[in-house]
Amino acid sequence: MKVTTSKNSESFYITQSYIDSNGKSTSKRIRELGTFKKLTETLGTDRDGVIEWARTQTRLETKNYKSTKKQTDT
Repeated sequence: MKVTTSKNSESFYITQSYIDSNGKSTSKRIRELGTFKKLTETLGTDRDGVIEWARTQTRLETKNYKSTKKQTDT
């Protein structure tokens, strides 16, 4: 999970880190979870609740990725 901040908002993303073909560490966005303001309104919770929800979403995305990768490797 990655949180980016700007002057007026915070945005939450699920990212994937990997080594590119040149051997450099890089990452890409897998899924945009939303802004802090939108998530607090949608989830009806505070910052700790938003963080916990985002971590849960990240775990689910990781589990799904590993399951899909395992199926394609066999």
